[in-house]
Amino acid sequence: MNPIEDLLNQMIAGMLPQINSAIQQNIRNNNLDPWGQVAHGSEGIGSIDLILCDASVGANYNVGNMRGLSSITINSITVSNTQDDPQDPAKLVGNISVVASMAQNLDAALWGNVEAKCGFAHPSVSIDGSATVSGLRASATGFFSASQTDDAICLDSISMSNMDVDYSELSVHVDSLGVFGFLLDPLVNVIVGAFKGQITGAIASALKPAVNSEVNKMLPQCQSL
Repeated sequence: MNPIEDLLNQMIAGMLPQINSAIQQNIRNNNLDPWGQVAHGSEGIGSIDLILCDASVGANYNVGNMRGLSSITINSITVSNTQDDPQDPAKLVGNISVVASMAQNLDAALWGNVEAKCGFAHPSVSIDGSATVSGLRASATGFFSASQTDDAICLDSISMSNMDVDYSELSVHVDSLGVFGFLLDPLVNVIVGAFKGQITGAIASALKPAVNSEVNKMLPQCQSL
C-alpha cells in the first residue's frame, strides 16, 4: 500500500460528484446533447438490375440528433505508479486510469438516401431510421502530477492521453427501402460498422477534452498530511 496514492485517490473520489456535474454541463453547453451531426458517409451496398444495366447501389447516410451523452458518469479516476518527478524532486508524477459509464442509452436518428445510377435512370429512396446504444462505457489512461511539502500533498494536474469507448448492445432500425428492400441488411451492417469505428471514435474525441477541462478547473486540490 502506498499512503500517498491512497490519499490522492481519496481526494479524487471526493471530487467526483462535482467533476461529473461539471462534465455533464460542459457536454450540454457544447451542443453535444443533443448532438446534431455525429457522423456521415457513403458506401456501396450492392447492385440492382435496372434492365438497361446492372447498377451499383450506394448509401449516403447521416447519424445525428443523438441524445444521452450528458449522462456520462466518471466512476473512478485512480492514480498509480507514483514516483519522484525526475525534473523536480519536490513533485510527484504517475499514471491515472479512468472508468466511466452512461446512466442512459444513446438514441440517434438516421437519414440519407439509397440510390442506383444507370444512364439517365437514378432510382432513389430515403433512409429514415434510428439507433439505440446501451451499456456504453469508456476507459482512459494518462498522467498526473502532484507536489508535496512537510505538511500537505497537492494534486496539481491530471491529463488523459487516450480514451476508448465501447458498448454492450446496438439496435438499428431502418424503415422500408421500397425497391431497395432486399438491401436492408447490407445498409444496417454499414450503420453498425460506423458505430463500431467512426462514431465511438467521435464520442471518445468529444469526451476526452470535456473531462480534461473540467477536472483541471478544480485543481490544484490539497490535503494536510
